[in-house]
Formats: sequence, C-alpha cells, structure tokens
Amino acid sequence: MSIDILTITNHDRDIFKGKYIYPVVSRRAGGLSLGINLNTNNACNWQCIYCEVPNLVRGKPETIDLYELENELDYWLDQIVNKSFLSQYTKSKTEFKDIAFSGNGEPTASKQFKDVISILIKKIDEYKLDRIIIRLITNGSYMAKPETQEALSLLSNLKREIWFKIDQTNKDGVKIINQVNLSISSVKKNLEAAIKSNPTVIQTCLFKLNGKLPSSESLEAYINFINPYRYKIKGIHLYSLARVSEQTNKVRLTRLTESELEVIADEIKVLSIPIQIFP
Repeated sequence: MSIDILTITNHDRDIFKGKYIYPVVSRRAGGLSLGINLNTNNACNWQCIYCEVPNLVRGKPETIDLYELENELDYWLDQIVNKSFLSQYTKSKTEFKDIAFSGNGEPTASKQFKDVISILIKKIDEYKLDRIIIRLITNGSYMAKPETQEALSLLSNLKREIWFKIDQTNKDGVKIINQVNLSISSVKKNLEAAIKSNPTVIQTCLFKLNGKLPSSESLEAYINFINPYRYKIKGIHLYSLARVSEQTNKVRLTRLTESELEVIADEIKVLSIPIQIFP
C-alpha cells in the first residue's frame, strides 16, 4: 500500500481487511476518522439517491460479532495511537479526529448498538482517548426510541456529537431524495430527542437534480423547519457529492460548486447557526 492511500474521495471499506472497523480521511471531520460499520449486510431503512454504498438493500443490520468487533477496534486504535499508521497512510499533519458510527446503513437500527457503545467506552479508557470526539452519523429515524436514548446516555461524560441528516423538510422532497415515506412531525420528534442531551449538527446533502438547483421554496421550508431549534443546534453542514452514487436511479445528480453552496449558505444564514460548507 502506498503513502496517501487514504483520501476524502476514497472511502473503500475493503482497502484494509476488516469487517466492522475502518479508517477514512474525512473532509467534514477534518482528519482521520475511525469508522464503525454496524451494517455489514449493506442494509438500511433509507435508500438516499446519492448514497455511495454499493448493493444497498432495505432492511436492518445483521447480528454483530461483538468479540470480533472489539478485536478490530483494539487493532486499529493500536495502529493509530501507538504505531505509525498516520505517517504511513495519510498526508503529513493528518490528525486522528474522531470515532464515528457510520458505515453502510443506519447504525442505531442495530439491536446491539448499546453493546458496541459499551465496548467503545472501554477502549477509550484503555487508550486514554478522552479528547477524541465520538460521532453518530444518523438519519435520525430511531433517535426517539428509548433504547437509542439509553445507549447514547452511556456517552454523557465523553466528547460526543450527533450528525443528524435533514436533506428535505417536506414529505414529497423526502420521498424523492431519501426514498422513504416520512412525516415531518416524526422528524421533529427525533430531532428534539437528539438535541435534548447531545450536541447536534444538521447534515444536509445538496446537489443538482436533473440539472436543477434546490428550489427557493425548499430552502424556505428548510429555514422555517429549523428556526424553532436555532439556539439548540450546534451547526449546519452543507455538503455536496464527494463520490459517485452507487444507486440505480433514473435521475442525474450533479455536484455543487463551492460558490453554489455559498449562495445557499447565505440564504440560510438568517438562522444565525454556524454553517460549514463542503463542496
């Protein structure tokens, strides 16, 4: 393997052999992110049209081998913290930024989500990583469930963040982009559950759909939806397509330029929430 093999455009889970744990260089994390993939069967309850997961299917995660997951986590933390992984496989000055529940589907759908968090807390203590941020990258659909809240409460004494997906804030838009039937009231319920006890960032993927930019109506609806939570949300990530969609859509998706994202960011600055853009 060559130096600089990890880049923001290459998130191939198979570069390094392992089932559950994988390192990536994340443009939004700003450095090396150690991913935890609980959806090894490529199953998700959503099927976003821009998703880069190949062979994505609808469903829930398969049963997790907790012993194997712990061994993989131990191996990667040793490589990053105690050995030369960063200097060998990333660009100069790349820092270890976070451990992220991400992967190939919705992580909170796993019935073993709490068990994995318990393992993670043990390893954070062993490797003295109390300054590392634990991030949950989620579509938010399980956030209000008691079992999800119970699992996340274990992280209450650690640095943590939820990255909560909101691409559209009207039912028809959600159906087109995320390919789910979702009531806006349920999004509100889940968002409120997230921000109640966790620093929460809204993550919004933007692109041209069949050559058309997001409409002014959709942006106005987005602003109106988030406005009641403006003082409780830590930030907003506006990002476009880093990699090609692996979904078989009969639509054309085009990555937005930095200037196009800046125009949209200017429109939603009325919310007075810190905004970061990622073309």
